[in-house]
Amino acid sequence: MAPKKLIILVEGDSELRFIKTQVIPFLYARSTGFWSIDACKIISNRQLNKKGGNISYEYLNNDIHKFVKNGYNVITTFLDFFRLPSNFPGYTTDGSMIDQIESAMVVDFKSWNSSLSELIPYIQKYEFEALLFSSMDGFEYLLDDDKRLSQIRSIINSFATPEEINGGPSTAPSKRLANIFNYNKVADSSDVLEIIGIDVIRARCPRFSQWLDKLTKVVVE
Repeated sequence: MAPKKLIILVEGDSELRFIKTQVIPFLYARSTGFWSIDACKIISNRQLNKKGGNISYEYLNNDIHKFVKNGYNVITTFLDFFRLPSNFPGYTTDGSMIDQIESAMVVDFKSWNSSLSELIPYIQKYEFEALLFSSMDGFEYLLDDDKRLSQIRSIINSFATPEEINGGPSTAPSKRLANIFNYNKVADSSDVLEIIGIDVIRARCPRFSQWLDKLTKVVVE
């Protein structure tokens, strides 16, 4: 019997590494069916066959079509709300209305898809780096500098959850980190998130946890 297939579409290398090292093992550990689960960067320049970086809804939709044609049963996304392109259906700049965009993506998907594939859009509030603020443990491993650690601790203590750290051009989570130390998106995010662990991230980041709950429900059926 062929496995059911789930693909997670992401924007860049740091997201891809996190999904492959933590999210996919999390889902496999809970799966009760015969599933093949993988992740892939979205093609952002079809002429150069380049993946990752800035996306548009057109690029994402092209990839969704491709995976539907290749027989994937479930397609999900892991995208940043910060700087999300305005051509996404249901587009809004209001961080409290992200569900509106995700719902509009499903409506658009159903308007052209007649197969059994299921789309579960997920947009991270406000961006991937929000997850790094789930605990000081990762930063204490990464940095040996009390002043910088104090600055990061102050940010964490200023918000109810990491996902509330806003996404302005100078105040997005990644921008805050870059202002504190020489933040390397791929290497540093991987180290920090590995130390924190997915259980702590889930406990601190409600939207992220809800997404994992949806995917878990899928792979246990």
